[in-house]
Amino acid sequence: MRSSPNLSSSAEIAPKEESLLSRVELFSSLKQYLLVLLLLFFIFLCSIFLQYQNYKDFTLFDDYITRVVVEKQYKKKNYTVLKLQNENFSFYTSSKEKLKDLEGSSVKVRILRTDKIGFLDYLSGFYATTALLSNLYEKKERYVLMQELDSIHSEPSASLFKALFFAGNIPKGTREKLSALGVNHLLAISGFHLAVLSFILFFLVKALYKPLVGRFYPYRNSHKDIALIVFILLFAYLYFLNFVPSLLRAFAMSAFAYVLYDRGMKIVSFSSLLLVVSFLIALWPKLLFALGFWFSVFGVLYIFIFLHYMKSLKVWQSFILLHFWVYLAMLPLVHYFFGVFSVHQMLSPLLTMLFIVFYPLELFLHLIGQGNSLDSLLEYLLALKLNSVEFFTDFWVLLIYLTLTLLSLFKKFFFYALLIFNLGFFGYLLNGVT
Repeated sequence: MRSSPNLSSSAEIAPKEESLLSRVELFSSLKQYLLVLLLLFFIFLCSIFLQYQNYKDFTLFDDYITRVVVEKQYKKKNYTVLKLQNENFSFYTSSKEKLKDLEGSSVKVRILRTDKIGFLDYLSGFYATTALLSNLYEKKERYVLMQELDSIHSEPSASLFKALFFAGNIPKGTREKLSALGVNHLLAISGFHLAVLSFILFFLVKALYKPLVGRFYPYRNSHKDIALIVFILLFAYLYFLNFVPSLLRAFAMSAFAYVLYDRGMKIVSFSSLLLVVSFLIALWPKLLFALGFWFSVFGVLYIFIFLHYMKSLKVWQSFILLHFWVYLAMLPLVHYFFGVFSVHQMLSPLLTMLFIVFYPLELFLHLIGQGNSLDSLLEYLLALKLNSVEFFTDFWVLLIYLTLTLLSLFKKFFFYALLIFNLGFFGYLLNGVT
């Protein structure tokens, strides 16, 4: 749901006079910036045109036969819901038949009545009636690894680690428990996880690569080589997970941030964030409809707002306060879509900070065959009886919140106004559950 700051650690490395907040801007004039945005808008129109051509092919006949991967499968009342994905689009279907476990399998289906599906539905994802046409093919690799986790863990721990490592599906009951604890965002792979993975990979690659450079290639810039290797490995992971939207945003932002940093340019910049988001949407217009992507974007935006106005804080102070700020800042937006609130959500910032230790520890434990060592702790947390309420943000409240967010980009006064507004919103939720 939100991304953890993966930039603040760089501030410790950079000299004080060369802060990430005070470097040279990417563009020397507003005209240059607008020209780039105009170019991205043209690319966006081209992407939309290509998507529309695919849509016309899709709706050419009443029925459409395609091979798809079953990304999700779960029971709902007396039928089974399936999320299916092919190379051009994703959609949902359902079946009242008794189906075996199809997650990760490749199947051939006939989509019925494609003439009832509009172009916006095609882009955002749609529901369709289907008929299964072929036998199952071998499961994709990441789903095979998910099955390995099933053999290591019992439920609900298995579903947590499948989501944490491979962007797997979390059952509804478990997700509601995570929402009540305020830690749903920790299971949605995004910039937080990418930052931790980058840190781990950097030191692993450095330990292996630097001795080789010193012996065989002393003339090379080892830091640039290591960074390139790390980004290649991260891209391979992104590809392996089928370009999860929130992780795609985080990867693009990290790569862009590194290029800016390497050239002595400003990283923590609202204009840089807008540029990266525009670039991604220009290439993948379907991201416009990806909720996880927008949660990730807003998470980074609130991190940037905090860093922009709280420059005088020490690193450890920023680290602690930032987690509380982002939690409060995301509350009205999150509750517009998801209603669950519990008093235990006050632990969310603390659990998020602890996750920085938990995540690499679990990676290490799984690599050495001890992945279930902390299952009893996780199952204890998920077995807690949590008193929760369901509350959704009113549209007019959301408008005030978004207006304050926009104004806080320009004036510090509105940053504090947004903080007070979010504290009031949190107090209102707290009053409803106590």
